[in-house]
Amino acid sequence: MAQQITEDEDYALQTCLLGVANILIKVRERELLSQRLSATAADILFLVNAMEEEVTPTKISRMMLRELAAITRILVHMETQGLIKRTKNLERKNQVRITLTAKGEDARTHAMKKQGATGIISTLSDAQQKQLKETLIALKEAGMKELHLSPKALIWP
Repeated sequence: MAQQITEDEDYALQTCLLGVANILIKVRERELLSQRLSATAADILFLVNAMEEEVTPTKISRMMLRELAAITRILVHMETQGLIKRTKNLERKNQVRITLTAKGEDARTHAMKKQGATGIISTLSDAQQKQLKETLIALKEAGMKELHLSPKALIWP
């Protein structure tokens, strides 16, 4: 069985890429544990802070390429924790706006100081980091094209 997996180079590369992503997420989750914050919740805090326009659950789900129902569950939990505030849009009653609370801003600031994943990436030379970034951007753009989405629709590189 292991022989078959290594014979398919595309599958092996994809598995390796997903494995590294999972490791980085686990490291991030572990370092955020003391804040009782998931990696996804930290990403949402960064995203809400970075978006200059009205932030809605739909916009968050699109930017994170995640299902709206999953993002909504996380947002409800984050509101319970006091990290965000969900406010009904006065013009469009069926729309909710998301804003950071003072506690959410504080959590975002502390989460930005965590260095676990950065420490792992810093094991690469500057040239390797540059090449990795270029490769990941190319993969992101190809994936966005496959999904019929504009690569410029995301705020991350």
